[in-house]
Amino acid sequence: MEDTMPFSRENRVLELLLLAFLLPFASSSSEECTATAAAGGGETCLQVSEPVVLGNVQSAPTASNYTFEERASAKDYLDILYKERQILTKNARVYEYESVSNPVLNPVPILSLGADDYAANETGVVTADFSSLLGISYPATSPNLLAGFVKVLEGEELDTKAEATSQAFYVVSGSGRSQLQPDGEEEEEGKLIEWATGDMFVVPAHSEPITHTASSTAVLYWVHDEPLLRYLGVKSSEKKFEPTLYTKEMLMDCVEEIKREPGSGEKNRMGILLGNKDTEQTKTITHTLWALLNTIPPKTVQLPHKHNSVALDLCVSAGEGTYTLMSRQIDHNGRLVDPVRMDWAPGGMFVTPPGWWHSHVNEGEQPGWVLPLQDAGIYTYQRSLDIRFAPDSIRHYKEKIIAGVMDQF
Repeated sequence: MEDTMPFSRENRVLELLLLAFLLPFASSSSEECTATAAAGGGETCLQVSEPVVLGNVQSAPTASNYTFEERASAKDYLDILYKERQILTKNARVYEYESVSNPVLNPVPILSLGADDYAANETGVVTADFSSLLGISYPATSPNLLAGFVKVLEGEELDTKAEATSQAFYVVSGSGRSQLQPDGEEEEEGKLIEWATGDMFVVPAHSEPITHTASSTAVLYWVHDEPLLRYLGVKSSEKKFEPTLYTKEMLMDCVEEIKREPGSGEKNRMGILLGNKDTEQTKTITHTLWALLNTIPPKTVQLPHKHNSVALDLCVSAGEGTYTLMSRQIDHNGRLVDPVRMDWAPGGMFVTPPGWWHSHVNEGEQPGWVLPLQDAGIYTYQRSLDIRFAPDSIRHYKEKIIAGVMDQF
């Protein structure tokens, strides 16, 4: 049977029928999630009975869905004209521009790593290594980042090490401490970070191991940018920020303070973006990483948005009926076309690929909490993150505008 899922390379783009009206919505009365987006206007979060979908909702894929046909290699004109190249010219290639200006690469897969994957009663690290699907030779979850879970049993310890400029750890459960060993001759002693469930900490470039010790069995969600450095062929040599701890108490106090502010009901979503004093320009948790602690209230759908960064989403907590819908396309009314559904599983992570429209949905009775970690620090600095919300794109469509760079000038 032909694979018609939207992440298949063989799937043709659907020809959309123009529709006159949106699905019937109930207006939102939620205090936390009702009005305009901070980044451009228009409703982005509604209390509704149904998600915003056109077509069929697809089940989440597995690795077996990502199979690729052998692609014809690009025509190299030097191979045609100069077959006997030597020394400095032998690695040179010349292509015709239009045929390779947008080369086809293996896509970032929509896959997940759940609590079941680290359920074994043993200390160790489990990574979401999708490098074989990405077509690269070193461990990676996305082209720039590697995600995984560090599990340490009570009373035990474990060393982790990454050749990275940024490492982020979120404490899924348990308590303990992480000892940063002295890094080079300039440091006489390392730093000790004590943590508990719901805390988060980030570590800059660090050439020595980090020793994690659990006072109660602990699981840490670990994301770092070693794949980016491997791609560039470089090593981290400069600390761009200091080790920084964000306690659960601090984070929840900030959420509550935002709720009390005038106009909080008009926020795009009830979320807090984690920053650092050393990244004042980008407002990101490190110079490469971006982190958002975001809550989805019960009976709520956040209308679609997209961005150029990859999101490695950790489900902090959620009840039944909480999930994310993803699609390459929305129609002119902002509905996701044949989206893929990824159900949230507490203590698990999933990948949202770059450029895909996605909508978070909570049909249940309890709030859902999600922590996306992204490579958006890089994109923000490059002025290419380009977060877009469906209402803005619909408005441009109706105004017969094809939007390019957003809000840069």
